[in-house]
Amino acid sequence: MRSKYSFVTLCWLMLVFFITSCKPSIPSEYIQPSEMEDILHDYHISMALANREGYTEVKQKAFKLAVIKKYNVSEEQFDNSLQYYMRHTELLHDIYIELTKRLEGEARAQGASENELAQYGNITSKGDTTDIWKGSHSLILSPYTPVDRETFEIKADTAFHKGDRLLLSFDSQYIIQDGTRDAIIMMAVTYSNDSIVTQYQHITSDSHNTMTIEAGDSLRVKHIRGYFLMLKEQQPTSTYRILLLRNIRLVRMHIRKEDIKQSTDSLQDTEPIRTIGGERVKSKDSSNHQPVTPARTPADAMKERGIPSKPN
Repeated sequence: MRSKYSFVTLCWLMLVFFITSCKPSIPSEYIQPSEMEDILHDYHISMALANREGYTEVKQKAFKLAVIKKYNVSEEQFDNSLQYYMRHTELLHDIYIELTKRLEGEARAQGASENELAQYGNITSKGDTTDIWKGSHSLILSPYTPVDRETFEIKADTAFHKGDRLLLSFDSQYIIQDGTRDAIIMMAVTYSNDSIVTQYQHITSDSHNTMTIEAGDSLRVKHIRGYFLMLKEQQPTSTYRILLLRNIRLVRMHIRKEDIKQSTDSLQDTEPIRTIGGERVKSKDSSNHQPVTPARTPADAMKERGIPSKPN
């Protein structure tokens, strides 16, 4: 009996060894994954710096050459390797998964806030916010099927309220050997009355992108659909074009009724509005206010600025 189990175990070991040994390896003329990850890490950091400083394409090119020179890699070898990884997108995806973890870890170590919603500023202070994005927070797209697009769909649950505002945000960064930078993000929101609000925009640069959708305070979201799509060139090309999307967030904002009422009340100014020329514009009820100074005329305004009423 023992010999039988030993034989079965041996067969399983041989099968695992056979599968492992048959796994295709990356040809030696291409940059290996671990080194490619290091190069792309420095590349993205340098490009982020270049974009922040508003450098020209010539200086961005110099940054790229400086990075690959650091690793004793020629530009031709780097370009050929990226073309290889673009044809084997699963390998490139694995590299960027590790790279994303690395960049996010470094950001936290440098004191970056854990609250990603803080980047939206005052818009989130008027209601409760929740990131409802269900997919990966990082995506890699190229112009070739099946990695030229990423679709998403989110069905609303009881946590959604009437008047919810949706804000989609992400950071885009291109790696392009030649060709145009053009991708599309589309988001369609279906509401409780089956009306649909659709928005789309082009992604044409390395930047932080946002898209906001709201439909007043009387409708509840039923579901959300959308896609990211990288567009093909009109003419076939063998050069690489890669789009990295990072920090993808879809924020649902509960706008409280008191905030909506406060915003509405702020528009109902009870003070008279003074204009340059013409009669004063009064509110519906200004009986409790003191008389105000008569309206300034255009001649008064010109006099205050030292402008002659008639040219010499």
